[in-house]
Amino acid sequence: MFPFRVLDVAIFGSSHAPEIGVTIRGIPAGQAVDVDKVQAFVDTRKAGKNPWSTPRNEPDEVVFTQGIREGRTTGDDVVGVIKNLSQRSKDYDEYRYTPRPSHADYVATVKDGDKAELAGGGRFSGRMTAPLCMAGGIALQLLEERGVTVEGYVFEIGGVKGKSYRDGLTEEEIISAKKTGRYALAREIEMTNAVLQAREQGDSLGGSAECVVYGLPVGLGDALFGGLESRIASAVFAVPAVKSVEFGLGAEFAGKRGSEANDPFATERGKVVTTTNNSGGLNGGITNGMPVTLRVTLRPTPSISLPQRTVDLRTGESVEIRIKGRHDACVVPRAVAGLRSAVALAVLDAMLEENKF
Repeated sequence: MFPFRVLDVAIFGSSHAPEIGVTIRGIPAGQAVDVDKVQAFVDTRKAGKNPWSTPRNEPDEVVFTQGIREGRTTGDDVVGVIKNLSQRSKDYDEYRYTPRPSHADYVATVKDGDKAELAGGGRFSGRMTAPLCMAGGIALQLLEERGVTVEGYVFEIGGVKGKSYRDGLTEEEIISAKKTGRYALAREIEMTNAVLQAREQGDSLGGSAECVVYGLPVGLGDALFGGLESRIASAVFAVPAVKSVEFGLGAEFAGKRGSEANDPFATERGKVVTTTNNSGGLNGGITNGMPVTLRVTLRPTPSISLPQRTVDLRTGESVEIRIKGRHDACVVPRAVAGLRSAVALAVLDAMLEENKF
C-alpha cells in the first residue's frame, strides 16, 4: 500500500501467484479512462525479445473487474487484475535455506517464517510493477486531461551515459524518442552492447532513469513531509531496485556554490519563470511552475549466474550457489514505466488533496 493522502493504492499477489493486481480507492466518479491505453502502457514494461529482459514472457492482459464502466470511473474502488501464466516456481525451491545475495529471501524468511513466498521474488519482485503500471496508466491519463504530462527515459546503463534534462533536453526530444520506440535519447547502441556483454559473462548491470513532469501549476506541495519531493520520492522507492532519487542537479549540488546553484527569477510572456532549473521545479517542496525533474538510480539485478557465496540457514555454514531461473540482465529500461507510474500517482494524489484536479 502506498503512503498517499487521498488515493489508496494497494497492490496484491506475488510473482508466481495465480494473479496479480491493484485496488485504487479515491478516484472521483465520472473520469474518462481508456482501458486500451492502459493496456498499451502496461505493455511498455513487458519482457520482450531484447538483450536486457527475462525470457519469462507473460501476456499481461489487463482486466478491470470493477470501478470502470463504459470508459468512465464509477466512484467505487477500481480493481484491476493480470493473470500469471508463465511461472516456474521449482527454480526457487532451494533458496529458502540458501538465500540469494542481495535478494529479499533472507529477510522475508526472518519476517514471514515458513509462509515466506520466495518464488520469483514473491511480493518483492519486479513483476509487481505490472499492477503498479495499471494504476499509473490511469493516473497518467487523468493528469494529461489537465495538461500535466509525466515523461521518462533511460539516462545511464553500466556507466554509458546518454542525454539528460541537465543537458538541456527538450520535451519534444523525449516525445520523439518515445514515438520511435527508443528507450534512451543518446548512445542507446552502446548501452545495449554493454548489457549484451554483461549477460554473456553471467552478470548484470545497473543504471539510472530520469522523469520530467510538465504542466504542473505553481503552488503544489508543502513544507517538510508534505513536500512534493518527499511524496514523489516515497512513491518511487516502491519500485524494486531503486536505490537513490535526486531532484534537479541532485548530487551535483555538492560541488556548487550558491551563486552557481541558484535559479534566477525572470518574467516571460507575463509569467514568472526561472532562467535555470537546477532545483528541479521545486522550492521548499512546492512547485514553482518549471518542469519537475528527477533522476533515479537502480541497482544491478542481483540474480546473476556467476557463483556467489551465501549461508545455509540450516547449518550456518558458508556455501556457494549459482542462481537459476529467468532474469533481467538490466532492469532499467523496463523500470521506466514503473517510475513514471509512481511519479504520476504521487502528483495526482497531491492535486486531488489540494483541489487542483
